[in-house]
Amino acid sequence: MIIRDDEHDMLRHNKTIGTETGAENRAVTMNTAGNAEKQRKLLVLSDFDSRVKWGVSLAAFFQHSCEITVMFEEIPSSIRQRYILPNYTVRQYRDLDPILNSSALFEYDYVILALGGSQAVRAMSTIADRQHEFPARPLVIAGFNGLMEPGDPHGFLCRQGADIICVNSTRDMSFFQELITEFHLDASPLVLAGYLRQNDRLPALPQNGPPQSILFVEQVGRPSNLRQKILLMEQLAAYARAHPTRQLVIKLRSVEGIRHTNSSKEKHSFRKIWHYTVRPHPTNVVFSYDGTEEILPKMDLCVSISSTVLFEALEMGIRVAVISDFGIGTHIGNTAFIGSGLFVSLQDLRDDKIPEVAKEWLQENASFSDTFASDLTTKLAELDEQRAQGTLTPMKLFYDRSGFPSLYLTKKAQGRFWNWMSILTQMSLYFRRTATKEGSMEKKGADR
Repeated sequence: MIIRDDEHDMLRHNKTIGTETGAENRAVTMNTAGNAEKQRKLLVLSDFDSRVKWGVSLAAFFQHSCEITVMFEEIPSSIRQRYILPNYTVRQYRDLDPILNSSALFEYDYVILALGGSQAVRAMSTIADRQHEFPARPLVIAGFNGLMEPGDPHGFLCRQGADIICVNSTRDMSFFQELITEFHLDASPLVLAGYLRQNDRLPALPQNGPPQSILFVEQVGRPSNLRQKILLMEQLAAYARAHPTRQLVIKLRSVEGIRHTNSSKEKHSFRKIWHYTVRPHPTNVVFSYDGTEEILPKMDLCVSISSTVLFEALEMGIRVAVISDFGIGTHIGNTAFIGSGLFVSLQDLRDDKIPEVAKEWLQENASFSDTFASDLTTKLAELDEQRAQGTLTPMKLFYDRSGFPSLYLTKKAQGRFWNWMSILTQMSLYFRRTATKEGSMEKKGADR
């Protein structure tokens, strides 16, 4: 995929942190003894696709004031080309442990943790455990790359301890503040950010008449049942056949063989199942691995079972539909859309019964903060001042080792345990089968 120069320019021309004078400038520059300014260092520590996108979208605010390093485990080339600017230092790793066990994290002034909850806990725990060994620790910024399940506190509590926590919506902010009251936590790290991905999108096309270009965004592992997934494909094919002049673009999560955030949930290849079960193949259906930020501006309807892309489409003014055929609940990951008015069956969608979003829900769940850059700058200025004066509060996690030891079980220990369990289970089954076989032979001998 080729990235146009104007698309890179959109990232370069985002609002940036540290371009103002005064206290805001102190958030990202440091005066040395010679009164010269030293550029600060920022690390985006991530693993896979959507988390890397979130991390580097946040890092774009710092692009003119920090040396930016991006560490990840694996990403498709499209994300590298579109999101990672040429002046970034890029490092790919195979194992996160050596990074966490070294002093590397303390070489940076800022660390953006674009990791899942348990990995974020491990990274912050490393900084908390070793912060007394260094003159100063990095300021840690954490957040959420995708949808939060309403009422589920775990994701927030995993990030509690970061200096700044970027919040996706006012609904999430209200829920987090309830948790802060419940568990007597510090509310100062919370900053309303929105989903951040809106910073590099082209404007959407005008929405007039029936949709002609429809984007279906695959959600890996949803539905997880193979028969339900086949039903979904049959319904999508039926839509394409019912509207032969329209184009249906099926956005797949990732090229096969490239790991992503939800690789563990991917039991069945969408494209392979489609190839073997949908006959004949509708000619107006195309599959795409391109980034959604590249596809969305060309669409006038975005459909999914549940996806952050739906929020991006809403922010762009593109019509949205949430498929309800497989139920509504945490099992399918669509509870965030309760109250949105966007649920629709595939049959109704085929009949062009396109829902309209509820305005109040839209404001609470898909509003993007215009003041995020200034809010973040102000908080960083305060924290940098504290760090310079030696009054920065030591990092303290909610999920600490003493209170939640199960979250700190190492992969190696877990591997040994489950290996032994597997061996014992196999031995038990072997002896059980042997005993059954011997008993059967003895019975036959007795019958004779």
